[in-house]
Amino acid sequence: METEKQVTQISVEDLTVILKDHQFFRVRYFAKKHNDYIERMGMVDDKMKLWEDSKEEICFTYFDLKQNGYRTAKNIDYIQTASLRKEALN
Repeated sequence: METEKQVTQISVEDLTVILKDHQFFRVRYFAKKHNDYIERMGMVDDKMKLWEDSKEEICFTYFDLKQNGYRTAKNIDYIQTASLRKEALN
């Protein structure tokens, strides 16, 4: 038996507004470098941005808490607000 997955589409502008109301988020995206999906915890700040590139793909620059630096994600599976727990960084 297959379960249906509910997908909610949202504009880049609306997602940015929602994220800025929170301090932390979780992002999952496909990383070509690793040829696999990666899930990271990030922090909302003034340098965070979502935009569409010339191929109309969504790009997301964010501060990665585990890597302690900025990253840009493409091929995004999901972004969701999150609360931070110490174990989330391990």
